[in-house]
Amino acid sequence: MNFFKFITTKYFWYNVLLAIVAIAVLIAIVLWSLTYYTSAGRTIIVPDVKGSTVEQVGTQLKNSGLDYVVIDSLYRQDVQRGAIVEQIPSAGKSVKKGRKIFLTINAYTSEKVLMPQLVDYSLRNAQVVLETKGLKLGEITYKPSAYNGLVLGQMVDGKLINAGEQIEKGTKVQLIVGRGDGGSAVVVPELVGLTFAEALMTLHAVSLNVGQMVFDNSVTASTDTSTTVVYKQSPDGNNGQVAEIGASVKIWLTADNDVVIDAMEEIENANKKED
Repeated sequence: MNFFKFITTKYFWYNVLLAIVAIAVLIAIVLWSLTYYTSAGRTIIVPDVKGSTVEQVGTQLKNSGLDYVVIDSLYRQDVQRGAIVEQIPSAGKSVKKGRKIFLTINAYTSEKVLMPQLVDYSLRNAQVVLETKGLKLGEITYKPSAYNGLVLGQMVDGKLINAGEQIEKGTKVQLIVGRGDGGSAVVVPELVGLTFAEALMTLHAVSLNVGQMVFDNSVTASTDTSTTVVYKQSPDGNNGQVAEIGASVKIWLTADNDVVIDAMEEIENANKKED
């Protein structure tokens, strides 16, 4: 009976009210603390830093409330040394303040490889070996020999190079290739419509070289040259013209597909007129 009297007193309900207020205040403090700790509702859009150096964007990232760490490096010949080539998270992602951006940069020093032995290899096999080593086939010079199509010498920057010497990955290696007595002239192939990489392989297959390369306005510094397309060549490749083995073919390159289509239509119309 005393208990029931007690819960009806003002003193009891006063204490109940104080307890409710205390619990509400405690919950509010906890929620506020969690919000502050996790920065809920406050996010930052990750900027695009690829192509820039860490020195160029480090301060920008810090000022925007982000942190960064370089986690790896690789070597790409077509990218500025020290430039950022990969970022995690990617540009445009929303992240919390203080988030670390993980960066991969292009190495300041180029990767080295050992020059392979190409002498006494066929030209085709030598090209495969160069590609496997990360090297590029440069100009081919032909000289009379009883061994047609056989590599007689290997050079870098016009100087003979021995197998086993260290050179930068991506270096162009010039080859001296034997030319037999089966004739010194070849028919110039049609290159219009081929990518630069395809044109290079086509010319090398018939013992010719790429000469001067002319790029139109659609080709920028960031364009991958190997994917540009031939829209003009000299000598022409559609009328049976011949060239001496080892000669160079001048090519015009574009990244604009419409230019290529127009060039191919022009060749087709010219062929129809001749017919």
